[in-house]
Amino acid sequence: MCVFTSNPTFPQYLGTYLLSYVKAKTSEASKAAAMTRYTELEAQMASEKAAAAAVQAEADAAAAALVSEEDALAAALDETTDIAAQYAAVLSLVASRTDATGVYLGRKEKNPDGISQIQYIESTDATMQGKVLKGVADGEEEGAEGVTWGLFVSSEVEEVTTDPETGEESTATKTVWPADVTVGNIVRDPAVKCFGIPKLGSYMAVPVRYSGCLQEGAMEDAPPPADPVPNEDGTMPEVDPDAPPPPKYQPVFAPAEFVVGLDTAGQGREFTNTEKEFARVWGGKLSAAAEKYERRLWEADVVGLSAWGDAADAAAAKSAAAASAAEKVAKCEGNEDAKALADVESKQVAAGEVLKSAAGEIEKVKGVNAAPKAETVKCFAAAMNLAGMEKGTFMNVLQGGVSWPLVKANMGGLVAAIEAFDATTVTAEAVEAIKGSVEGVDAAGVPFTHLVATCGVAGLALEWCLAACAHVEGYAAFKVKEAEAAEAAAAAAEAGGD
Repeated sequence: MCVFTSNPTFPQYLGTYLLSYVKAKTSEASKAAAMTRYTELEAQMASEKAAAAAVQAEADAAAAALVSEEDALAAALDETTDIAAQYAAVLSLVASRTDATGVYLGRKEKNPDGISQIQYIESTDATMQGKVLKGVADGEEEGAEGVTWGLFVSSEVEEVTTDPETGEESTATKTVWPADVTVGNIVRDPAVKCFGIPKLGSYMAVPVRYSGCLQEGAMEDAPPPADPVPNEDGTMPEVDPDAPPPPKYQPVFAPAEFVVGLDTAGQGREFTNTEKEFARVWGGKLSAAAEKYERRLWEADVVGLSAWGDAADAAAAKSAAAASAAEKVAKCEGNEDAKALADVESKQVAAGEVLKSAAGEIEKVKGVNAAPKAETVKCFAAAMNLAGMEKGTFMNVLQGGVSWPLVKANMGGLVAAIEAFDATTVTAEAVEAIKGSVEGVDAAGVPFTHLVATCGVAGLALEWCLAACAHVEGYAAFKVKEAEAAEAAAAAAEAGGD
């Protein structure tokens, strides 16, 4: 039932009520919409935060992977038993972190004429592999190829130091080497040596410089230990019974110099400061690792050569081989020329058998890391050369000299090469060159190392080499006489026909 009143204030009250009601309902709807929007925004923010966290986690994982990769390579370098086997990994790492077009490792060396050169021994691509950057002889300043040689030019700077106690200043001269060489635009710099077609980009080179101890003569007697200093009361200090004995030998260090080069050829950009610093840091890491590596091998040589012992006596093998050779000659039928050829041939074969009997000694010599005396290296290289082994197995072809690392790595194939030796394929010029390379070396006492005076198996290699040379010369003489006899017989036949 509806009740109407004539109260004049009622309509006003009702209007107010309705307005309040509408306002309340509107506020509730607004709050609900706001809450919905808030919920939506909160979900959106949570989603964005989760996405950002995922991106950051992925970035952190990628950065951690990079650090882990670098740490693993640094550890491998620190403990490596073959530093050369790590070169490719180091160059690949530098290339990936600097976005370089190419990264390459060069070794500074001298050819037999005393001319410096940089031979590129490892590269991330084929462009620089085996290339040579020519330098100049010591004392000369002009004529070197490229800009890389600036890495090897030092300067002298004065360094002032202050004594913390007295405050006195002193000046000392310090040698400073360049940290790197950089070229912003390799196309516009005429001094740059380009291998291949020049392309727009930049070039950088960092040094790998350390104190090596695997060169010839890298071992000498250590100085005697210093006399003990008396205590303040005049008594002598107690001797520690557990203290290691003083070293008998010490290394003789020589500078070893390499260079890591990298470029952005074709990219048209310069390396960033971060990329440059990365290259410098890893050049330093490679330097430190190479120095530790060589020192470890030097120490291994001291242990191995100290326990070397006497070489196996080859007298019995030589006697048996000589008897076998004499027997072969005695059975030879024909003229004196044929017997002479059989004699030199059998002696060469006999010398090969003697060397074969000393295969164990060859293995021992292969274990020596530091380059032995030049005479030992020459003997093995001459035998490997004459036996027909590839030049690259005993010679640094691009440098032009015999290489002990190559000789020791490949001399295990010498015996097999000797067994397959064919004197008829060797030229007189080759024989003269090989004989000249070992001229003056006494097979009875080939100098070896500081710890072991002579290398008996190197002497056997030299004896085979000389016997093989005699075989080649004997064969050539036999063929000359054979031709002369055939010519005389032909002439006689022709005269008889007349």
